[in-house]
Amino acid sequence: MQRLCRNAWSPFQRTRCGTQRILKMMEKIPIQKARMCCRSRSCAFVGHPDVWVPTGYRSESSFEDDFHFPSYEFLGSVRFRKGYSIPSLNYSRMIALSFNLPQVVGHSLVGEEIFTLFLDQPCTSISTDTLISAISAVLGADPLSLTLLSEGVPLEPDQMLGDALNAIAVRQRLDTGPPVLVCERRSHNSPETLLGRPCHVDVNLNYFPGPGIATIQAIPETREFVTRDRFDSWMIYTKLEVLQYQRPSEKRCRRDLLKPRGFFPRAPAWSLPDGCQRWGHGADVWSATFALPNIKRLMDAHAECTADRPIPRYQMIIDPNQFVRHTEEGPVWVPCEFDVDSCGRAQLVGGTRSHQHPDLARQVALPILEASLPLLAKLRRPQLLLDRRRLQAVFKAQRIILPPKVGEDHESEYIGMWHVDGHREDVVAVALYYYHVDSALEGGDMEFCGREPLDVLAIADAGHNASSFDKASLKKALVDNKIRCRVPICEGTLLVFSNHQLVHRVLRMINKSGSEASRDFVALFILNPASTPLVPSRCALAKQQMLTRTLRPSGLPPENIQAILALAGILPTEEYAKELRNVLLSEQLKPTGEFVGRQQNVHATGNGCVTMVGWLHHMLQESQPPSWDYPRDFSPGWKHFRALNRAPGKLGRGISEVFSKGSSDLSSSEAPSLAHT
Repeated sequence: MQRLCRNAWSPFQRTRCGTQRILKMMEKIPIQKARMCCRSRSCAFVGHPDVWVPTGYRSESSFEDDFHFPSYEFLGSVRFRKGYSIPSLNYSRMIALSFNLPQVVGHSLVGEEIFTLFLDQPCTSISTDTLISAISAVLGADPLSLTLLSEGVPLEPDQMLGDALNAIAVRQRLDTGPPVLVCERRSHNSPETLLGRPCHVDVNLNYFPGPGIATIQAIPETREFVTRDRFDSWMIYTKLEVLQYQRPSEKRCRRDLLKPRGFFPRAPAWSLPDGCQRWGHGADVWSATFALPNIKRLMDAHAECTADRPIPRYQMIIDPNQFVRHTEEGPVWVPCEFDVDSCGRAQLVGGTRSHQHPDLARQVALPILEASLPLLAKLRRPQLLLDRRRLQAVFKAQRIILPPKVGEDHESEYIGMWHVDGHREDVVAVALYYYHVDSALEGGDMEFCGREPLDVLAIADAGHNASSFDKASLKKALVDNKIRCRVPICEGTLLVFSNHQLVHRVLRMINKSGSEASRDFVALFILNPASTPLVPSRCALAKQQMLTRTLRPSGLPPENIQAILALAGILPTEEYAKELRNVLLSEQLKPTGEFVGRQQNVHATGNGCVTMVGWLHHMLQESQPPSWDYPRDFSPGWKHFRALNRAPGKLGRGISEVFSKGSSDLSSSEAPSLAHT
């Protein structure tokens, strides 16, 4: 025990004390809720089954250990750098079945009803496969994740149930996606980390809480760059950028910037709706189809009353830019609040102060959020705490209007730009519900692309992979490996995605008819629960409603009360609200970032030059040296990479259109343009 504890992670490292004292220390330390298991030779249990520590680290080591065997292996033509081991974690749940033919009810082990299904034939003629198929359809789960048990013994797939219906249960293996670890920042380690080849990445510590605070979500993942380098890395998803650096080798485990403390709590296993689908490979994009007919009626009536069209192509139905609160950083949106219970039901908080339009928030935003909760529970980049929590969400409704077609050679079109939602607000996820899509509209798919770094290009002593960054390898990474995806939009589509992981845009959409056509949607911007909460509407509207109730008995008409509140500075005038809205809208119509090279946070470990390429948020953009675009002289695929910022010119095309063009048709300095309005 003492020998192992000397080799363990802090707080046990360098501890020379007896077994009883170690166990007392363990009882005082918050450990993982989930039981960590690892059977590799590099991991061991130390005195307590819930504490996982790597063993065998008796001496400090240098960066060189991350470039030599066994941390740098060749797998075919792919160079692979291996990091220290991370334990895996598998979840499952038991569902007890009760048969009251033709009804079959599934209960959790605490008696909560999970599902009900009806059998159209006697159980004596039903096989295990048939029952599992019926249960998987009700749960929306993969049949391979279900195992039917009788008195704890698995039944064969073709076995008939017969008359023995007692003690029948289903074991469901839960697909929780990649493991999400809760980490803290080490106090003694430098923010300078490695990324693949001899390259240092300077991690901005402002994204992290102070040392000893275990609130950092990190995903251990083996990622492959465009130029075929693979290495174990940490992925950390934040508002401004996706942080990625190489997980150190086994010998340098203690020198890691992050210190894993345990697994993130398991997401609730709420049943997915029929037809739910995940898009892309490793992308947090989910969609389903819902029929919520009341929403169109309510939104159309409200749109007719406001008739708010700040620019020709946009009609703002519920405009968060007109419901803001002024802060030192500038105006920020005012969110609604929802309490979510363990069953996936939500309740709007605040009553008449829940929103500027509380009835619409209750009848529109609330049912859309409830429908979105099972999809939000599937997000992992980052993962959200949902059940028995209070969520903040910004409520928006908008109509995109396309004028009529005026001739055969002139099409009315709308093209979006790459962007992330939220400016000063930390929007972690987005739920979009399209309650009306005119049949005359064609195209308009939503396209997504990951914000993770695509590669680190190096020349001279830093490496020679810049010449391997060509059109074919870039196409394979983006199109063939499905780092990007696109989702068709129709009436009733509910779309949920991670705003920290992905940028998105609306592809070319045209109006084929001779009359005006529109696509109407409601957006819920889910604010990051790990960030400082914004002042909610129930607080922002408290003073206004208190004075309104005070003045109402005086018999003043509502318009006079509004005028008094405006003169007192409690309520903004309609003219000021729209003027501020126009300023905010003009900011939001500008590109929020671009696909570009970036040098300010990476540098070579020796002579040479390196550049990280990928999506760069404009708030991170700094003045670049004159040679910042040097890869264009060494990388054959640089023009195609920069052309990712270009809006597609053909209907039905997205990123793939870039790779149908030759280098002579592209520019090496492509920059994003404004959306067509």
